[in-house]
Amino acid sequence: LMIRNVRGRPIFLFSRRNIVERGLLIKTAVLQSCGEIFLLSMFRSPYDIVFCTYQPSTRLQLRTKISIPKLSSWLNQSYAENRTTWSSSENADASFIPEQALRLLKQENQPNLIEWLVKRVVIRTNPKHGKFELLFQYEAEEERVIKLVTKIQSQWRRIKSRRAAKSQTYTHWEKIYVREERMFAYRNTITDERQWEKPKLLGEDDLPEPVDEWRTEQIVDPTTGQVHVYHVNYGTGQSSWLTEKEAAVLVQRRYRSKHESDLIGKKKLDLVDVVNALKFIQGARDKYDKDPNKLANIVNYALLCHCIDLDFEKARPIYKEAMKVSPNHPLIARAYGIYLLASCQLPRATSFQTACRLFNEADLADPTQSKFHSATEIYFRWSVLADSKNPLALLNFALVHQCIYKKYEHSERLYRAALAADPTNEYVTENYRLFTEERYPGGSYVSLGPPFSVYRRSTIVEERPEWAEWVKMKDPMCPKKGFEIYFFNRFTKTTRFNEPDWKLVWDARVERSSCVSGKTTHWQEYYDPRTKTTFFYDGYSKRYTCVRPEMRKS
Repeated sequence: LMIRNVRGRPIFLFSRRNIVERGLLIKTAVLQSCGEIFLLSMFRSPYDIVFCTYQPSTRLQLRTKISIPKLSSWLNQSYAENRTTWSSSENADASFIPEQALRLLKQENQPNLIEWLVKRVVIRTNPKHGKFELLFQYEAEEERVIKLVTKIQSQWRRIKSRRAAKSQTYTHWEKIYVREERMFAYRNTITDERQWEKPKLLGEDDLPEPVDEWRTEQIVDPTTGQVHVYHVNYGTGQSSWLTEKEAAVLVQRRYRSKHESDLIGKKKLDLVDVVNALKFIQGARDKYDKDPNKLANIVNYALLCHCIDLDFEKARPIYKEAMKVSPNHPLIARAYGIYLLASCQLPRATSFQTACRLFNEADLADPTQSKFHSATEIYFRWSVLADSKNPLALLNFALVHQCIYKKYEHSERLYRAALAADPTNEYVTENYRLFTEERYPGGSYVSLGPPFSVYRRSTIVEERPEWAEWVKMKDPMCPKKGFEIYFFNRFTKTTRFNEPDWKLVWDARVERSSCVSGKTTHWQEYYDPRTKTTFFYDGYSKRYTCVRPEMRKS
């Protein structure tokens, strides 16, 4: 019997819903779930068991059923899952004994089956629509497992997508070094987009450091649409329009140009200089052909045969004729002396003495070498400019700096260039041998130390921290006895027979060094960037030392 309010009036009704279920009513019970009271009714038929609940407060009715085959499968599964639990009486279910698992479906065990099923009926609020629903424990467990599997799959797909995105980030992004800012940035290899921040998909990881190698890239001019090829090194932050080979060729050219400018001079030739030089040379030939008895024509033609044509045999009688006409002229004396040395006239000892006498007499008559400058520029220097790889042209120019201007270091470089061009040329090798022998004390070209070429065959005898870049060397093949030991500067490549002025060495070292510490004490520490070492200055004794003050006390 039920009562309802319809339009404010009570109406009494008889409900026939319960009697329409198939099977027999085997159980009625009161359940409490989610803070509500429910009336449970169970109906059993040969095919299934039906569960119906009624909520008195809301008159909500719920219904579910389970087939007999499904119930049998559920019982067997529960027994298999709890096989290890039945040995413990503390956790055992009193209504479900393994031996009775298959008998619960029989009619005589129906009370135990009802008790077992009632414990496994679930009334809960549906999370989707918020209404109550009736289901069995295995259904709730299946839903829980499905949700868990779905969540795991979702997490796995999320992790997999992150890994794929991270892998793409490693593929599409790279780390580059920005030389102007002295820091790293990140570049998209597809869009060439650049940013300072690390891509977020990397997380706590980071891209590897850029490799120090040159790569070829393309850039499109947005105004013209033209594609330009350039070369970049993302490891060092350098970029260039030239390839490595082109850059190497350019560096070699500039090095050779600088090397030649150091040997010949920094003055560059233009078309006007070339035209004037060619006119002068051709004019010297024509004038000598027209008037071979004029002294100026004889001298110019002798220099032309000697320096431009490099014909020593042809120049010899012309020089002798010029010396016969004017034996005391400084220009003729110097030019003829250089010719005697360059052509290695026999006997060589007599030719060397004659050349030295001519140079001394010319120095007395023209101590400033003013009358020889024009000959140096027009003939000797022009010959090297015309062919900087000719060993005889380099030899003549080396003898000019050696005998006239006394620039022995410059002569040394010119000799080495001539030997590099032709190491077997007897004129060059003989003059270089004589030059190195005469550079020792007592010789005609005495210098502070032996030539630089001696360094390659020498060994280090002694080196001290106080000497900085200076070391003591020994030449085992020294041509003059008593001068085997000398000092060598590893940075300036200069040599000295005597010890350097150590005061000047320390002054130069302090000037190029920076003070590191010692403003509050009498000890000052300096760092020398050239030798990459530190040294100290004692303000009391006014002395420098390379030993740390603490070590000196100990």
